[in-house]
Amino acid sequence: MNEQMQAVIDAINANGSFVISTHVNPEGDAIGSEVALALALTKIGKKVTLINKDSVPEFLKFLPGSDMVRVADTIVEPHDAFLVVDCEPARTGIKGQDSFPIKTVINIDHHITNPKTADVYWVDAEAAAAGEMVYDLILAMDIPIDKDIATNLYTTIFTDTGSFRYSNTDEPALVKSGKLLSYGVNTWEISENVYESKSYGRMKLLGLVLAGLEVGGDGMLAWVTVLEDFYRQTGTSAEDTDGFINYARAVKGVELALLFREAGPDKVKMSFRSKGRVDVSGLASELGGGGHPNAAGVVMTGAIAEIKAIVIPKAEALVIKTFRETFAVKA
Repeated sequence: MNEQMQAVIDAINANGSFVISTHVNPEGDAIGSEVALALALTKIGKKVTLINKDSVPEFLKFLPGSDMVRVADTIVEPHDAFLVVDCEPARTGIKGQDSFPIKTVINIDHHITNPKTADVYWVDAEAAAAGEMVYDLILAMDIPIDKDIATNLYTTIFTDTGSFRYSNTDEPALVKSGKLLSYGVNTWEISENVYESKSYGRMKLLGLVLAGLEVGGDGMLAWVTVLEDFYRQTGTSAEDTDGFINYARAVKGVELALLFREAGPDKVKMSFRSKGRVDVSGLASELGGGGHPNAAGVVMTGAIAEIKAIVIPKAEALVIKTFRETFAVKA
């Protein structure tokens, strides 16, 4: 057990009530991690409240305990600790962190760009998912794992490794996933809900997005764009775009994919995905965001055309430079 993990355990033991939260627009690792942790802490007598800025995506509402998540952007009731998983505290979107009625901030994250500014933090960039870390934490605290906890934890690893297809799929991720199956996890239920329960509207939305697929950077960069008008045309919402960037990354020869999504007046949310040979964390940090070497994101202010004019040349330069210098591929 490393010192950071022990510090988190000590902080949990020293406090009685917790608000647990995760990043805006949460996905499988975020929801599964916070819910599994909440279920575990409840078992040892802790008072736990789950508060996210955004709601649980429809395809994750099958997760046991996901209905505990409350949607809010502030914390009013006093608690002992603010426990943030799968992101740094600033990326929860929860307002007033300098003044809300909580004395301790605890952070569990696996993003290499985490600034480690929480009162107590445990950051492990080697973990395939934040849920891996939560799994280790629960075991270290001798909290019994049941099927509900195991289902949430398995989902974290399953989704963050792209159903065990991405380059972060390593031995610890597979071993832990295998052990979680012993608690009665229904793998087909998880797979069906995550990948095979898409609405008609979502499929129509995907068609509109893919119609605008573009390629650049000598064929090594691809990007797609999601306009708010697309939601009106298809009766969908932003949560229906989950996974769309993977279609751009799947284009043969593409090493880096981008997704540009309008997220309000003069606000653009971007996702970056690499096949493993281009580190996108630096680009995200340069633009004010963060993430992993293979998966990162940022929100920028401005019209979408203006933002694309800034970001695409930077992404093209990154992918071409990477392959010229590191992989000796002629651009």
